[in-house]
Amino acid sequence: MRIENWASENCDVLIVGGGGAALRAAIEARDSGADVLVASKGRVGFTNNTYISAGAFAAAGLVPGSDDPATHLRDTLVGGRYLNHQKLARTVAEQAAAQVDILRAWGVPFAMKDGALRIDRAPGHGHARHVRTQTRLGSAYMTALKQEATKRGVRFEDHVFVTRLFQFQGHAVGATGITEDGRSRAFAACAVVLATGGYAQVYRNTNNAAGIAGDGSALAYELGVPLRDMEFVQFYPTGVGRHGNRGVLYEAVVFGAGAKLLNARGEDILVKYGLTDPMKVTRDRVTRAVKQEIDCGLGVEGGVIMDLGPVPEGRLERLRPVLGPKWTPDRKELVVSPTTHFCMGGVVTDERAETSVAGLFAAGEVCGGTHGANRLGGNALTEVWAMGGIAGRQAGRWAQGKRPGRIPSQALEEEKGRLESFSGTGQGDVKKLTAALREVMWSKVGVIRSRTGLTEGLAGIEDLKSPFRKLRAATPGDLRRCLELGNMLLISEMVCRGALMRTETRGAHFRQDFPEEDNALWLKNIVIRKTQGGMSLEAVPAVFDVVSLEELMASGA
Repeated sequence: MRIENWASENCDVLIVGGGGAALRAAIEARDSGADVLVASKGRVGFTNNTYISAGAFAAAGLVPGSDDPATHLRDTLVGGRYLNHQKLARTVAEQAAAQVDILRAWGVPFAMKDGALRIDRAPGHGHARHVRTQTRLGSAYMTALKQEATKRGVRFEDHVFVTRLFQFQGHAVGATGITEDGRSRAFAACAVVLATGGYAQVYRNTNNAAGIAGDGSALAYELGVPLRDMEFVQFYPTGVGRHGNRGVLYEAVVFGAGAKLLNARGEDILVKYGLTDPMKVTRDRVTRAVKQEIDCGLGVEGGVIMDLGPVPEGRLERLRPVLGPKWTPDRKELVVSPTTHFCMGGVVTDERAETSVAGLFAAGEVCGGTHGANRLGGNALTEVWAMGGIAGRQAGRWAQGKRPGRIPSQALEEEKGRLESFSGTGQGDVKKLTAALREVMWSKVGVIRSRTGLTEGLAGIEDLKSPFRKLRAATPGDLRRCLELGNMLLISEMVCRGALMRTETRGAHFRQDFPEEDNALWLKNIVIRKTQGGMSLEAVPAVFDVVSLEELMASGA
């Protein structure tokens, strides 16, 4: 297909993405007086992970005297196995409680108990500090935020696939995009916020929203922004559906309500693996136990059994939102299996949401650092609200008094040529190549990793690059799928190379051939950069500038 000349549109702040972090940033930037445009690959507010989440997040300090942000921070750092960006994690913990009041003022209906906020406790957290929506659904957040953003005059561009970010004289100046019907757009901006989510869709099995394929991380990498910790991918133990497309909250159903996870012999898997303390058991340990049972032949229909029999009938009905829309009261067993849930790695930012490129900010799951090697339950939305707000505020301040940047005409011509290189018909099947990549990632770079499997995975990714380069797109939809696959190949290579380099087990990264955590060699983050010679990986010593390693280790980790 032929690419039209770029139709230009100016704004003060361009936000790439359409989920919780994007809308939180949009509102904050708009409140600073900026003209804000949100460009999303899907429909703003709906096709994102916040919308389909379980609606809970951690916020310390809501009950005076029982908890505080410093304790939340330590829990987060221990859960992240010491590799977190400590100042970033501290900022998230300190900003968390304020987000509750902000969201309530915007109309988010939180669950209440005895006239006060209902506050629950989740594994890995030393105190009860989790609030949630009345419905246990993240859609309640997105409805409220979309209404607030609309009320403030934020502009939306739905179904725009952003193809490239641009900088001029060291400053971010905007982006290009292709609409669903094939129109070419050039967005000139004073500041840009990346809020595109993670990259779980590079795996065959995932409960993420469609399209969460690492676009933002790929855009940042191509611009020269470093990424970190891409090997750390969290797999949730209890997904349902053919490819684990929906997660059943085992924390609430098993530890909270008394259901059991059983293998083909009827053995209680959590008891078998010594995972019986709900406050100390992390998701990665449960996931590995389930996967090991499946791999050794004790699975059932490719998964294990979640036995709901021990749960009282009335309790089951209250748990309906977390059991999924297809659950009925007569079903006492569900087949569950691991699924890709969250990505800890991503764009390097500081605690002000700033990247290495002036005027480019990032927030939410597109970023690495807050969670280190593993994320505690509830901290995802905490990061979304806290850092989304900071990114929007910083972007709005940066844009004040500036005119939208000029995207160099030569760069626009180069991008047009790149996109037109996909023009043609009858060259390859992008859907089959995408499925093949996702299968390679799931089978070779998934829950249980080894040098052999990772080496085979990297070779499989390389093998897919040649047919990818031969792909041709006759329609706008085909072009968007080609561009998305290109991003997925790039991100998959990062994950695989990082996992090969990290010769230890830490957090969500499990190396069967290196089963122990190695603090002597691997208290390091792996930073990935684009160089003239290609993809560069560097192991950089972790920084303990807020809480010392000795204090963290003494806390019982």
